Amino acid sequence: MKIATLSEDDIWAANNTDYSEVLLGILSSRECLVVIEHGQPKYRVVIGVPHQTAIGEEFICEKNTRRRSDENAVSYALVTFSHLAENDIPCRIVIATHAETEDPNKVTTSSYFKEIFAKPCELLLECHGAAAGRSLDLEVSAGSNGLTNTERFGYKLWGELQLRYKLGVQTAAGKAKAMIFCTDGTKIEGSLENPAIHTDSLIAAGTNGIPALHLEAKPVFRKPADNMDRVTEDGCILGLAIARAIMKDSQPW
Repeated sequence: MKIATLSEDDIWAANNTDYSEVLLGILSSRECLVVIEHGQPKYRVVIGVPHQTAIGEEFICEKNTRRRSDENAVSYALVTFSHLAENDIPCRIVIATHAETEDPNKVTTSSYFKEIFAKPCELLLECHGAAAGRSLDLEVSAGSNGLTNTERFGYKLWGELQLRYKLGVQTAAGKAKAMIFCTDGTKIEGSLENPAIHTDSLIAAGTNGIPALHLEAKPVFRKPADNMDRVTEDGCILGLAIARAIMKDSQPW
């Protein structure tokens, strides 16, 4: 993958919803790694978006394993990054655009995999998409990474989302078991559809002493009604909520 290093000023055209022409062109390209940083390491969080494609490009890795993409998952991730940067929280975002061969967060030699661990951080947060048919609007897990207090983060995120969405949070590393936070304010036990148990980036983070979070968001958070590549209203709400949950205290993991 070719690497594009951008500044914070290269992200938005207006109002943290429309991408700049420079960024939009890169996000619509194939096999590019986008890196944007605020501050210096040790970073509070590295935000990873390994399966980014433009809206309408439903698959990646066509030259190898062919798997579903996360159309415009970068949208809410960029809102999170920008809000953290506005509050002077050291952070960086690493985006892999339309990978054609290697699955970026499952191949340890990929450019994406190397870049997310290239500089010290306190947390790895990977942002993904989920299918419209999921029973949960949002799923939060840590895969098999046992360092992350997913329930603690889940409670904070639930509060920041103000009961707008149905949120599932993994309760035991390596398992699908979850606490489901409902829109009526109740909590019930359940399970995640994709707890990311075998995701190599989450496992590697744990091996390196780094807690990790894996977040999956349905199309309402990523795909505007007109299918233009920009941030949806729900994506803005989610991105801000994630940033605020991260900022809740100095050692949340």
